[in-house]
Amino acid sequence: MKKTSLMFAVSTLMASGALAQMQLEEVVVTAQKRAQSLQDVPIAISAFTSDDLNRINTSTLADLQYSTPNLTISPNGRSNSSIGIRGVSDFSRNPGYDNRVGVYVDGLFVGRSAAANQATLDLERIEVLRGPQGTLFGKNTVAGAISLTTKAPTNELHGFVKAEIGNYSRQAITAMVNAPLSDSLFAKVMVNDTQRDGHVKNLFTGGDLNGLDDQSIRLQLRYENDTTNATLSVDRDERKAPFHGREALVNAPAYAPNPYEVRFDEPQRQDIELEGLSLMINHSLDNGMEFSSLTGYRKTDFKNNAEEDYTDSQVITSPYSRVTSSLGEVSEHTSQEFRWVSAASDTVDYTAGLYYFDQTNESDSSAELLGGVVGVSVPAKVDVTSYAAYLHGNVQLSEKLQFTGGVRYTYEKKDVVFNISDSTGMFLNATYIDNFSTDDISPKLGLNYFASDDTMVYASYGRGFKSGGWNVDFVSTLEQLAFGDESVNSAEIGIKTTLWDGRARINLAYFDAQYDDFQVRQFVELSNGGTVATLTNAGEVTSSGIEADIEVLLTENLTFWATYGYTDSEFDSFKNGGGAGVDYDGNKLADAPETTYSVALEARFPITSGEIVAQVDYNYRDDFYTNPNNAAINTVKSYDLANARIGYEPTSGGWSVHAWVKNLADNDDIIYASRSFLGIPRGTYMEPRMTGLTLQYNFGK
Repeated sequence: MKKTSLMFAVSTLMASGALAQMQLEEVVVTAQKRAQSLQDVPIAISAFTSDDLNRINTSTLADLQYSTPNLTISPNGRSNSSIGIRGVSDFSRNPGYDNRVGVYVDGLFVGRSAAANQATLDLERIEVLRGPQGTLFGKNTVAGAISLTTKAPTNELHGFVKAEIGNYSRQAITAMVNAPLSDSLFAKVMVNDTQRDGHVKNLFTGGDLNGLDDQSIRLQLRYENDTTNATLSVDRDERKAPFHGREALVNAPAYAPNPYEVRFDEPQRQDIELEGLSLMINHSLDNGMEFSSLTGYRKTDFKNNAEEDYTDSQVITSPYSRVTSSLGEVSEHTSQEFRWVSAASDTVDYTAGLYYFDQTNESDSSAELLGGVVGVSVPAKVDVTSYAAYLHGNVQLSEKLQFTGGVRYTYEKKDVVFNISDSTGMFLNATYIDNFSTDDISPKLGLNYFASDDTMVYASYGRGFKSGGWNVDFVSTLEQLAFGDESVNSAEIGIKTTLWDGRARINLAYFDAQYDDFQVRQFVELSNGGTVATLTNAGEVTSSGIEADIEVLLTENLTFWATYGYTDSEFDSFKNGGGAGVDYDGNKLADAPETTYSVALEARFPITSGEIVAQVDYNYRDDFYTNPNNAAINTVKSYDLANARIGYEPTSGGWSVHAWVKNLADNDDIIYASRSFLGIPRGTYMEPRMTGLTLQYNFGK
């Protein structure tokens, strides 16, 4: 009887067409500078819509790393987030070094690492592109690109107010208003203020560290007619709170017995100010081609004041007692990009562009010992001018076979003025002035086979290029201050398929990247027990692995997501990596966990006039090193992280309420470990359990 009833129910459901109508929503991306289905683009991409960002409960870009295969964003403090893709990671610590992963907002490069961990406020989508992307983006990238697209102003009056409260006295409010000023002119303003007490207790002062005091504003003005649209955008982001990203891990019971405890006698700050101005103009020509002009200005100003001896000098006395460091940098750049995108075609389409980039980075960093009795100062200025031309296109060779090709030419010129003044005896006194220019041609080739309407298989090769620079940091010699260009030859094979009548989407990729003259930033131990920051060119690096993005609509109200990443990245050749006669051949790259994966499940339960929505996700990260020496002191053990969210969303869409938990198990795992300049083991703990309630009111459309 039960079997008959079940068969009847299934037959009725199928006959009604309910199963056939259940399909995942199409994901549209603009990775090739035109709107396309994610499944038709021969690039390994993880794409997140605004709904995805709400579901994952993101605040900043770093929150996406667990939902993206082979993406790492390590917590080197708020001012120097280290971003890595496919096992290749770094951050621009000093003005003589560029990022490997480019972060873009509305197509414009944001610049330095202090600006990379962008707030994810009122975005239309985020695309994470893995591998070199020089033929598609203005600024050249060797490891990948992360593209954030804001929601453009529209011709309808609408907006929202979102308020949050949570533990550690969290209070946040975000508001957005979009209004038409005329039939062709629209305006939009978005503001945010976020406050939260710190979760790290300073036992010496009684205060707390690692809280939030963030304010953001974005103003946009958009003009539209039948053939042209232009968007002017101004934004500002301030992040100011007592902050110190790391805690000492040695002799801790003497002065900081538990996680989330320190005993610092010096003020701790990390202040970041980000400013941007952009003008984007798109014009449709009579032949269907679109011409775009992207003009941008970005400024990044960060200051970091931190304790380096990790002690209260009244508790522990040593030659290094009361050691502080002050890192500061102001970076400004302007850019201009002209881009031509051909009309949609069944045979040939292409994108061509010209790019100009002019940047000035000025730093004023110092360290003081014994309360300023002795110290070292390293002011520096680096000017960068870059020109590029790129072409990227697709040619349909047959009904199912497509060729993808592209090329980029880059010319860069750099100038440096560097001074180092030292009275500690650990470094040196010198003035250094230098300049150089370099150029590169980076091709891309690929074949795409559309086996069916639901399956594409592709294979591609691409070259990436990163110019050299100078290690204008706390150094003890000028011999290796300059380092040379880096290049990568990257191969990728992938399959993108939609299964189960549109209810499952599975994207898989295998990659192999061969780096030459790989630029390595590391801390090398000195004979006096301290360390020195070095930047050199290792011989060769190989990074290879696989990744998977999966989404399945299990039922009409139940959706499953999964990601998996495996990366094997190591130095094939790194002679004298640890000093004369100490080779790092075969060592693993820094910040490169071998295995990462995540699973998430969202359930929606229809009730009267709305839905109850609940989600849980689990994320895992394998062991990894934070320094090329692969020493135990620089090892992060594997850890996991679980989050949950539940809420009510009325059918009217007028408001919603969600309760959420981050770090559901309240783990206190160490997620980053390293040595300070003084050789002191230090680490960053996972944030403790964070809970909150979010209420959003929507008006207008």
